[in-house]
Amino acid sequence: MNGIYAFLGVSLCLACLGAVLRQLKPTVFPFYTVGCVVICGAYLLSLLAPLISYVKELTESTAIPSFFALLFKAVGVSLLCSVASEICSACGETSLAKGVESAGKAVILILSLPVVKYLLESALQLAV
Repeated sequence: MNGIYAFLGVSLCLACLGAVLRQLKPTVFPFYTVGCVVICGAYLLSLLAPLISYVKELTESTAIPSFFALLFKAVGVSLLCSVASEICSACGETSLAKGVESAGKAVILILSLPVVKYLLESALQLAV
């Protein structure tokens, strides 16, 4: 639990430093933003490592582990696209940010196709 407090503290310090850097060196600010996102993302993944291992154990004991894998892939895609979209917006590229969001939605739709197929096959078996 203490890890999240450190994460929030570092994030606030990076945000304050970013506000100063945006005023002093606007050309360096996009690179600073990307660096901050990478650092915070890596730290957040280290905080989530126990959760990921627990879910992996849980999915191995179920009958349909592929659906859990698809779910986590979709969540990962949505988080990555959200972060990339926010970075694009912070750099002033709002049209690119919307494109990133649309691409993420398309990838999630493609990832969900096996689940839709399974549901349709199950419905057809119940109907017969």
